[in-house]
Formats: sequence, structure tokens, C-alpha cells
Amino acid sequence: MSKFFIYGILPPLDFGTRPDITSRELYELLELNLSPLELKKIRVLKLWIDISNLFALFNDHKFDQRGNYSKSTIKAMIANEEDLPDYVFEFYRDYENDGERRKFFPKLISRYFQEEKTSSSGYLSEFLSFEHDVRLLLAGFRAKNSKVDLAKELQFADQSDPIVSAVLMQVNSSGKFQFPAEYEDLEKVVEEAEGSPLKQYEGIANYRFQFYIKYFNSHVFSLEGVLGYMVALWILEDFFALNKEEGESYLSNIVERGNVS
Repeated sequence: MSKFFIYGILPPLDFGTRPDITSRELYELLELNLSPLELKKIRVLKLWIDISNLFALFNDHKFDQRGNYSKSTIKAMIANEEDLPDYVFEFYRDYENDGERRKFFPKLISRYFQEEKTSSSGYLSEFLSFEHDVRLLLAGFRAKNSKVDLAKELQFADQSDPIVSAVLMQVNSSGKFQFPAEYEDLEKVVEEAEGSPLKQYEGIANYRFQFYIKYFNSHVFSLEGVLGYMVALWILEDFFALNKEEGESYLSNIVERGNVS
């Protein structure tokens, strides 16, 4: 009955329209109506925000409050090596200063996707694979057009991943970057933006939003639908929070921040 209640009160989400609910309000609703096991699955997705916040910590960037943990809690967890995945602590032990951590952050991102996709199944694995694939393909597209050394950026990626292989095969080839057939709509998005990073950001955000909102609408009264709604809400919040300068640098950050591995 709890998910029936959740679905009954969630406001509709439309791309380009400010949402009538915040992530904080959604989290409170989920905490009251989902089981501990269901909440654990939600924390797997929120872990992506926690991992991204690690980059914010050693770069003095804005901290995203939508993750599982506050800034002070994450700092304490790292210091005490508790409650975060072991691969996070391995990363901090391997790279002892912020300069090294910035440089090798792609290694941590790679471990996140490898470990979490392996330990997840069903819709969680599908969500993680979708996000990873989109980042890889956008990085490949940018590399093709700006001569970025993507092979170096993907040195920690899983070379057995078919998307990784498809991207790396094209870095030094002639012609335009080719997207796999299942991502042809993403290819249209970046091409129709005509080289404008801001338009590309908006198109990519809409592309990702539609993936998750369709999941929400097609998995009614289910946890996977609720999770799709949550990620779609994140995308809307990011879209309306983004200023023009940040939008212009979006595709560059995909590679420079190491979000592609």
C-alpha cells in the first residue's frame, strides 16, 4: 500500500518546468513509506552523488546535499574508514594528497561503476549502465571533435566493456563519431545542438530525463518506478540550478573531471 500512496501524491514532472517537489521532500516521503530493504536500493543510486561529492571536497567545489551523507559525515567516514565502499578507502590510501586525487579521480569513477554494476541487478544495473554509457559516449564525441586524448582518460576503464571498446576504436579513426544503434537518439541530440555546449547540455538533460520518466510511467506502483522518478527529479533540479557559464563548460567537464570512466 505504501507505494500506492507515494504514487498518489507525487506531482507530475515535465522537462523545462520547475518541479513542485524537492529531493529533500521526496526523501522524507520515501523514508516514511518504504521498507529498509527498499531504502537500501535507493542509497545505491544516491552513492553516485556521494562519490561526486568526494571530487567537490578536494577541489573546494559546492557540495551536493542530495547524497546519503553530509559533508562532515563523509569526512569522518573517510578518516575512520567506515560505512563507505572499500574501493573509496583504497583510493584515498593510494593517493594521499588532493593533487593526486584530482588527477586520478577517473580511477575512482571507474571502480564505482564496475563495482556497483556487478553487485546490482535488474533496474539498478540498468540505470547504472545507462548513466555510464551516456558519459562514455559523450566523452568519445567530444574527444573526436576536440582532439582530447581519451585513451589516457579511459586508462582505468573496464576494457571488456563493449561501449568502452567502441569509443576507443574511434578515437583516431577518420569521419564523425559513431554512436551505437541503441543510442542513436543521443547522437541526434548532440548533432542538432550544432556545436553549442549549452544547447547540448539541455538536450542531453532532456534525453536522460525522458529515459527515467518513461521508466516511472511504465512501472506504476513499483520501487523501480519510484527510483526513476527520483533520478528524473535530480536532472530537473540540476537543469534549473545550472547557470550559463556552467552550461558552456559541461562537455569539457565530462573529460576534465574524469566522469567518463
